[in-house]
Parts: sequence; structure tokens; C-alpha cells
Amino acid sequence: MPRAALPLMLAFLLVACKKSPPPPTPEAVVQPTAAPKASAPRRCAPASPDPPFVLGPTDTGRGASAKFDSGEPGRDDIVPFAAEVGDGVAWQGGFAVGAIHESNTSLAISVVTLDADGHNAKIIPLGIAHGDVEPPRLFAEGATLAAGVLEPDANGRSLRLAKISNAAVTWGATLHEQGDESQAFDIALGEKKGIAVWDEDGPSSSIIQVSTFDTATLTNATPPRVISRPTADAESPRLTTRAGGGYWLAYVARSAEPFSVDASFVAEEIGFRWVEVVALDANGSPIGVARAATPKDGHVMVFDLAPAPDGGALVVYRNDDTPTGAAGGEVMRVLVHPAAIDAPSVLTRDEVGAGVPNVLPGWIAVLDAADVTRLAPLGPLGEIEAPFNAEPGIGSGEPIASNANKLLVARPSGRAVTLLVLGCRRDAADL
Repeated sequence: MPRAALPLMLAFLLVACKKSPPPPTPEAVVQPTAAPKASAPRRCAPASPDPPFVLGPTDTGRGASAKFDSGEPGRDDIVPFAAEVGDGVAWQGGFAVGAIHESNTSLAISVVTLDADGHNAKIIPLGIAHGDVEPPRLFAEGATLAAGVLEPDANGRSLRLAKISNAAVTWGATLHEQGDESQAFDIALGEKKGIAVWDEDGPSSSIIQVSTFDTATLTNATPPRVISRPTADAESPRLTTRAGGGYWLAYVARSAEPFSVDASFVAEEIGFRWVEVVALDANGSPIGVARAATPKDGHVMVFDLAPAPDGGALVVYRNDDTPTGAAGGEVMRVLVHPAAIDAPSVLTRDEVGAGVPNVLPGWIAVLDAADVTRLAPLGPLGEIEAPFNAEPGIGSGEPIASNANKLLVARPSGRAVTLLVLGCRRDAADL
């Protein structure tokens, strides 16, 4: 994830050019975010005394670095051509994550499965990485584990669906995407139908496409159709399930006219960016109009999406008017109801770093300005239930999946990635 620092001059100019903000509304309540200390009691400890699994140049290395037990968060070593993992999932077999890593003389695309304690790892190959592609994105429903794999093709990019069962791979539908810079897509599985969404260049702006397929076989995909609002200039789609059936789709919409300061000082314009949401039925068709979940004069850098009670959705986003990729800003939350949307509220604004606020069932993780990940328990309505803490087992790594009180954490370790399962309690304690 990019972690560039913003020059002081730009920060000064942005403050000078922005309008004075209106008085805060009663709804815009700041959640408790006491500044974390390195000596704060830990919430998490390894789920097993055995060494964690390490995905590295030899594919099967196991071994734990001493810093996992040092009691200090620490910084992790990242080097070029290192193994890379994407988002993980919890499923009936434990945890799974998509990865790109060295294998013989090429870069392999794989799915790595682990049991609930992070052991009994299996590396399931999906092919060779061609071009600059990201790790597979995994999705699961009960005992079904599947992956979406991006591959370049002659006229753009292909999204291939693969089902994993007993460490064997069965390929399903292939969806064609128009070529553009973005590799953003998301997939969700329903009881009978699955749904895939992605962004691509449209006739005049970026659009969100949708296709559905049979859950059982990942085949019989429908032709892509545009699902974003016609004038939204949409990107970065995300899906989550909706209580009672169907899904929520969220994406970033951009304004045609950017907010900017003197061009002689700024190399990148900062346009207005907000999140729009729309409810979908089980077949991936809208059952209402797209609504703005965040202010249209805001600057949403990145966001995450999760289901909420009573058929709603939780949107957590980092809002900042500095150039894309820079650290700073504040982490906000919005609760989307079927018939209304709550006003945004602040989760934290203390030394927020670059990157996406990561929402997992029961937890939220945010990277701070010192490149250390802070973890806090999250209530069902997106409320912070205790202050953000640094956890030695996480360091500058990333929690990528959760199952109740267990978190799967990915930590870079030179050219390898350590996959560690932590057992976490919602109240901090000396562990």
C-alpha cells in the first residue's frame, strides 16, 4: 500500500483554500479514540504455540520471527519481488487467502488454505501470473470456496472464476473486462446465484458492470450490464450481503470538476469523491435508486463495506483532501438503512495513515502514520467499543479475515509473507 508523505506546503495551501466547515451536527459524534500506547495491554495472542506458516520463495517454509513474541509492534521488512497476498476469507475449512509468490522460475497464482489455528497449510495453484495483476480475490459460502482471477487478454482483461474443493480446482465462467488502469472487482455468492461487479471505462466515464452466474458451478454467466448511475463516473465497487436476501453494492462516484489549489504547486487535482449505495436483489438487479451515502463535497480516498442489522449496510471510509496515496485525514462511518442513511460520524482522526480501513466481523483495523496497524472491537452498528490498540502480533501487517474471536493476519517478512492466526478478546488484557 502506498505510504508517501505529503509536503508541508501542500498541506498549508489546502487549508487556506478550503471553506470553513459548518458547525458539527448532533449526529456527527466522535467515537472514543484514546491515543494508543506501546505499553497498552494486548488483546491478541497467537492461537497456537506452533510457528506460523510462511509463504516465501520456497513455497513451503515454516518458521516464526522472534519479533512476534517481542512485545513490540515493530516495522516489517518489505523487499521487491516479495510474495503478495490479497483479502482472506473464513469458511467451513478454516481460512483461505489468494496469493502471488515465487515458484521455480515464475510467479505463481495460488490459493492458500489453513485450518482455524493457521496450520495444515495447502497451496493450491491457479496458474502463472502474466503481467501486473493482483492476487486472486476469494469468496465463500458455507463449504463452497471460490476465487476470481484476473488475466490480461488481447482486448483488455479477463476475470476467471474458479471453484476449489478438496484442494482441486474446477474452472467456471470467464468474464471479459474492458482494459483500463483499475483492477477493482468484487464477487459474492448467494444460495442459487452469484454476482460479480467490476469497474471499467465507459463511453464518457468509468462505469460499474455486473454479471451473475450459477453458484453451484460458477458457470452460465449473464452478459455484463451497467449497474452504476449513468452520470456517476464510478469506480472501486464493493459488495456485501443484505439481511433478508440480496446484496448491497457500493462504489466511489466522482465529480466532473475537481477541487484543486494553485496548479504551480500541485501535480494532482483532488476531485470531490463520495460513496453511493444501491440495494440489489438475489439476481443482482437494483431494487431502488442509487443514493449518496457520504457527502458529495467530500474526498473519499478508500472505503470498506460490511453488512449491518435489519437489512442495512455499514460504510467505513477514509476522508482526506490530500492527493491519492498520502497519509492523513479521518476515518468515518455511515450506517445505511433500507429507507434512510445516517449522518457520518468520526471513528478516529488520530495520526491516520494511508491505506484502507479494514472492517472485519467484530473488528476494525486502521494503519497509523507510523505504519503500525491499530485494532479495535467494532459493534454491530459500526461503533467503536474500545480504543484502538497496537498489537505486537500484527505490527505493520494486516488482518485479512476473521472468524469470531480469531483473526488471520498477513505480515511481510522480507520476500515472504507470514500468515498468523491470532486469538483476540474484545477487552484488552495482559496476555
